[in-house]
Amino acid sequence: MERRGVLGLVLLIVVSFQLTAEAGRAATVATKLRSDSHKLTADEDFYSWVVREGQKFQAKKTLAAKNPEHQVTGTVQPTADGDTQTYIVVDKNGGGQFFTIQDAINSIKRDQKRTTRITIQVNAGRYEEKVVIPKNTPYLTLQGAGRESTIITHAETKEQAGSDIADATIAISAPNFIARNISFQNSAPPPPSGAVGQQATALYISGDMGAFYGCGFLGAQDTLYDHNGRHYYEECYIEGSIDFIYGDGQSLYKSCQLNVIPASTGSLTAQKRMSSSENTGFSFVDCSVTGSGRVYLGRAWGSSSRVVFISTWLADIIIPQGWQDWNDPARQQSVYYGEYNCFGPGSNTDGRVPWSKKLSLSEAEPFMTKSFIDGDSWIF
Repeated sequence: MERRGVLGLVLLIVVSFQLTAEAGRAATVATKLRSDSHKLTADEDFYSWVVREGQKFQAKKTLAAKNPEHQVTGTVQPTADGDTQTYIVVDKNGGGQFFTIQDAINSIKRDQKRTTRITIQVNAGRYEEKVVIPKNTPYLTLQGAGRESTIITHAETKEQAGSDIADATIAISAPNFIARNISFQNSAPPPPSGAVGQQATALYISGDMGAFYGCGFLGAQDTLYDHNGRHYYEECYIEGSIDFIYGDGQSLYKSCQLNVIPASTGSLTAQKRMSSSENTGFSFVDCSVTGSGRVYLGRAWGSSSRVVFISTWLADIIIPQGWQDWNDPARQQSVYYGEYNCFGPGSNTDGRVPWSKKLSLSEAEPFMTKSFIDGDSWIF
């Protein structure tokens, strides 16, 4: 408990938006999570990693503000030892060591045990390529010039590629991945209603402890495949039409915008938790839901699907029932769908399905902080 208290103090210093009063609440939340099989003790390094990355992130923001033309050049040492932070520059116009992101990734020596972080700075531009980050390339950062300035794009559907992984513009299997200020796009056209095999994933992630800051995820059906692992998204823009955040990840979405593009009927999420003993689920905190069309908050892809929306602004595009059971009434008994303190024209819960929850504060608390994803040791 003493160590967790010290780490909590560090987190309060690093995270400017965290209120002092949250420290006491965090202890309560930790107790609740332990009773819900969350293994915080085994992953305390997760918290310290996040604190370190937070300090680096703030330092780089300060440097960028002082010198926006700053470019990193020189000889790349992909296997640098100790605390040396390797930096690789990608520029499609020739201003870096590589023209493509995949070539930069391929230059890194494969080492699943490596703990030295390697940063790939991707200068502004549209990079038309598919990117694969394998499991044996851990501790990798993609740093863009802004989510509207640096875009990785590709157009391919599940029918064309053969799977939701193969069609992804970027597929991340490596742990401890970070992306900042960059967008991922699958530019396949939005499918017509009822189309089969037209899913088009922009980003697939199965690596544990992945974090995204100021990123964009652009697509239509199945935009973001949050497949597996603990993930954190902050101030990101996620766009799609049908099930566009889906998978069985254990993920916290903080201050993100979910923008719906036209579809006859769609869904924001399709979470695939299969058992109540799993810690997985999607939590949306201080987010906004915008756009057009008519959408459910979530569909029960998994029999124990778990999704909550907390303090989130909902546009009037939300279907009054709120949630859909994947046409399997048995799932109504085992899913966990809840809302707390949401607002906006789509937040009226009077018409919600009876098997969803209008959460109390105590019920919402376990989903409100980074503790939901064991993030006190790896997220800032």
